[in-house]
Amino acid sequence: MKTYKIGEIAKLLGISAETIRNYEKKGLIEPYKEDSNYRYFDIIKVNHLFNIQKFQKYGYNLHEIKEIMNESTMKEAEHSLINREKELLNEAFYLNLKINSVNTTINFMAQAQDAKQGCFLGERPPLYRLNYQKNLELIEDERVQEEVVKWLKYADLTFMSGSIQLNAIMNLGKDFDFGFCLDKRTAEFLGIHENDIVQFYDSCPAIVFYYEATQKNDIEGISKMILKYANEHHLRIVGESISRVIFARWVDENEYFISHLVWIPYEKIES
Repeated sequence: MKTYKIGEIAKLLGISAETIRNYEKKGLIEPYKEDSNYRYFDIIKVNHLFNIQKFQKYGYNLHEIKEIMNESTMKEAEHSLINREKELLNEAFYLNLKINSVNTTINFMAQAQDAKQGCFLGERPPLYRLNYQKNLELIEDERVQEEVVKWLKYADLTFMSGSIQLNAIMNLGKDFDFGFCLDKRTAEFLGIHENDIVQFYDSCPAIVFYYEATQKNDIEGISKMILKYANEHHLRIVGESISRVIFARWVDENEYFISHLVWIPYEKIES
């Protein structure tokens, strides 16, 4: 049977000769060797290398591939592939969530451009929220800090969020909270649940507006604007404000601009 040099096979596979030698070192393949110590491969071994490449693309490491190809029965290999299929489906779902997160941010940026013209009525989406900051200080609660670490594992899916409590809005207070949010579908996939630290907010009708926070925050002015809008449109504010940070930039260490799209729940006042 015709044989091929390691360099020829490496070129065919699009990998280095050193990678093939590593397969040999790990016990995945045994090439033919001459006295000169050159390695040769027949077509059977070439096809075996193709198969190794396929299982690597599936996400198996070399140790796992060796177990499947050298030691497993077909039934065991089937069971392994079923488990791998489940993992890939989870990865695909996670990737879909990530794409959705990017798409949602784009859509909210577009909404923010409209909201720059003033308030409008819309819908707040269902959200899970975690506060880690009160005014300009971190919340030094170990449980909160542990939850923050958990959420940061999914930093590509969370978004930063500000909040002003209802009594602060109504009394023109200056206190605010800051934290993370996750949309309901994403949170449930990740196993995030409501507890004494994480709060769930269902979807609701909301006054929507754009707010750009700077180092000279005018929370009192924002509250006045919202109360005026609510009064003019015969609306009753019934809950805290929740924002989605859609863009942030720092000019220098003393100057920043953080763009928020804000939702404030309301009820219509019957005439």
